Amino acid sequence: RRNQIPFRPMAPALASAAVFKMLGDELPAHPELIKKVNGVYQYVLTSGGKEAGSYVVDLKNGAGAVKEGKADKADCTITISDEDFVALFSGKANPQQMFMQGKLKIKGNMSYAMKLQELTKLKPKSKL
Repeated sequence: RRNQIPFRPMAPALASAAVFKMLGDELPAHPELIKKVNGVYQYVLTSGGKEAGSYVVDLKNGAGAVKEGKADKADCTITISDEDFVALFSGKANPQQMFMQGKLKIKGNMSYAMKLQELTKLKPKSKL
């Protein structure tokens, strides 16, 4: 008789992980964003209505950073589905419409939410 290990499906990788990696790679080439935005964003990504991941985009401290996890103190927390986040950064979705439809939820300082457009400038068009 063989020992059987129960099957446990692994959580699917978030499509947004590639976008956050690209943001982290591009950030050093755009030091002006730190001065312009001067804020820390917490992204809470959902999949199937449940929290699936978290990322911090720090556009306040040092040269800035993008990392997986939770911020000690975020100026603005954005909750969005993984799929909608990718659509937003690929230019296929309008952030204002997403907010009005309840697909993009914002907590914290709304003025930082208005600066979100600055982040989309980091995306190299060929990668998305």
